[in-house]
Amino acid sequence: MPKKRFQIKDSQVKKNLKWHILRLLRLNSRTRQELIDKIRDMYVGYWQVNNELIDISLNYLTDEGLIKYSDKYEITKKGLDALGKRERNIEQCHVRRLSKEACAKYSLLGNVGLSALEFIIGFLSGGIGLIADAVHTGIDIVASAITWIGIRINREAQAALLGGIILCGIGAFIAFESITKIFKPVEIHFQVLALVTIVINIAVNAYFSYYKFYVGGRTRSISLIADAHHTKTDIWSSVAVLIGLLGATLGFFVLDAIAGTVVSFFILLGGYELIKESHGIMQGKDPKIEKFSKFLESHLKVLPNRGAFVSLWFLSLKEMTKQENLERVKKGFGRHFPVRLEDKDYETIYAKLEKDHLVESVQGKLRLTEKGRKELKTLAEKQVTYITWPKRKFMNARKIDWFAEGL
Repeated sequence: MPKKRFQIKDSQVKKNLKWHILRLLRLNSRTRQELIDKIRDMYVGYWQVNNELIDISLNYLTDEGLIKYSDKYEITKKGLDALGKRERNIEQCHVRRLSKEACAKYSLLGNVGLSALEFIIGFLSGGIGLIADAVHTGIDIVASAITWIGIRINREAQAALLGGIILCGIGAFIAFESITKIFKPVEIHFQVLALVTIVINIAVNAYFSYYKFYVGGRTRSISLIADAHHTKTDIWSSVAVLIGLLGATLGFFVLDAIAGTVVSFFILLGGYELIKESHGIMQGKDPKIEKFSKFLESHLKVLPNRGAFVSLWFLSLKEMTKQENLERVKKGFGRHFPVRLEDKDYETIYAKLEKDHLVESVQGKLRLTEKGRKELKTLAEKQVTYITWPKRKFMNARKIDWFAEGL
């Protein structure tokens, strides 16, 4: 049975098509057919070009005075102003979303809500595992507060060290309480309510772990990365509590106390790692943030291929110098990559282009070779290796919208 070919749908293109047209016309004035050809190139042939949808966008832009037509379509000053305003809004939104201070503050508020919920349900039900996790979350409040303060006063390593020490102390206390309860199990009431509470905890922590890893990677913030790593251990400790509560519903109340013991282990482990890493940074050690997360490590591993695709993508739309291409790659790709890229990272991209003869220089400008055109489609079909399920192609409509920000 032949493999089903990847396709981008009209509904995925419609929202931003008019902005893509404005960006292409900012590069060069074009005839209708030239625009259609370049839009097809933008989607690397994976969108079955809908001429009617393009005409609707062209008519809208003309009626609004954003473009004009004589023998070719051209962008007007009003169109340039509208495009400039949109790009400023995108930049402002991106900066706000990736602010270290905002991320730390939202994490702090999230932990306050979780801790309060777990304490209330834990005391009502009598579940030691849930109370232990509530205390764990309560310590997360302290850790998040320290992280936030550390970022604001530019003392991130010291903040991470203090958070680690506090974690170890509380972990030892919870271990003592939980081991005591193993020998004297306590009956748990309101099991269903307790189960719902811990499931909410797992879902919220999963979100904040991803958010902090992303923002921490984008800003190369060791305190946020450490806090994200800590939050990831919270998920596993909460899973242990969930198992304990499920056991309690079957009458095995000792499992709840065992779950509390497991939680204390994760707290101690997280505290130790925070202390070790922050102490190393204070001694001048270069923080290798990717070692805290397979997510970050996987992204850095595929950087040469991902970056090569975007670089070739820009060259498929227009020949340009290496510096022009680099500036567009930084704006359209580097802005959204989960780890902040430095000059040496971008060089790995161009090293691949040169080594594999994917581009050639003609009168100081780079253009695609025939091999480069084939590689562009091959890279678009690559699987997103850092997500095991569901299987997804690297290229999709959303990423094209991101890359187009560099045009």
